[in-house]
Amino acid sequence: MGLWGEAVLGASRLSRVFFVAALAGGTLTAAGLAPVASSDAAVSPSFVQQVSAQGHAGSLSVTPGSAVTTGDRMVVEVGVWNAGGATASTVTDSAGNTYTELTHFKAADGTELSVWSAPITAGGGTKPTITAKATSAADIGVAAAEYAGLSTAAGTAVLDVQAHATGKTTGAATVTSGATPATTAGNELAIGFYADSGFGDTLTPGTGYTGRVNLAPTPDMELLIEDQGAGQGATPAAATGTGANTTWAMATLVLRHA
Repeated sequence: MGLWGEAVLGASRLSRVFFVAALAGGTLTAAGLAPVASSDAAVSPSFVQQVSAQGHAGSLSVTPGSAVTTGDRMVVEVGVWNAGGATASTVTDSAGNTYTELTHFKAADGTELSVWSAPITAGGGTKPTITAKATSAADIGVAAAEYAGLSTAAGTAVLDVQAHATGKTTGAATVTSGATPATTAGNELAIGFYADSGFGDTLTPGTGYTGRVNLAPTPDMELLIEDQGAGQGATPAAATGTGANTTWAMATLVLRHA
């Protein structure tokens, strides 16, 4: 065949290899013939909608203003206070999604802040009513936020790291949960949660955070939800501006991306 024929045949075979690789879903650069990933970068978590309410009852329900989407995640903050030390006992919705409590703790005056979450596996395209129940009639507030791009894992597997703190202000101040441990992955979402038992405060999101729920000022339960993106190794510390002489509770939860 000769050297020229062998070279042409080798080039032809190499071309066929590249063509087969392209058909398999990859592409090759013209210069270095290096493989280039064909998939898009991971989608960042994003806020979709919120709904909130407060009152005095043994349970409280909220209904999203728009239909929810299967594959999204609902994140629910519940604040509860009464003189008997009531706590949140369950969060459910009318579609049958399963809510897991990710954290709960109390401020010095007995106000409980808890956070619950569920991947939306049922009721997509509808507006399921979300209900939080307390162990007895109490001042209760509920704030539900729908997010896209978060992990759909069941139970507590969605949670990477968290931090919380409580205290009492003397004057108007910015309060914080304190920093979380370092996050273990990138493209996550840090969500800040604030609660107090109703001091008529004006609440403001912390620097670098986007406010999503601001249930204030009220005389019985005040809530705030805020969020920001979190890269790998970050130690976010959500903060909220609040009023004087206020007993408060604050948490930061970092949730994993889809």
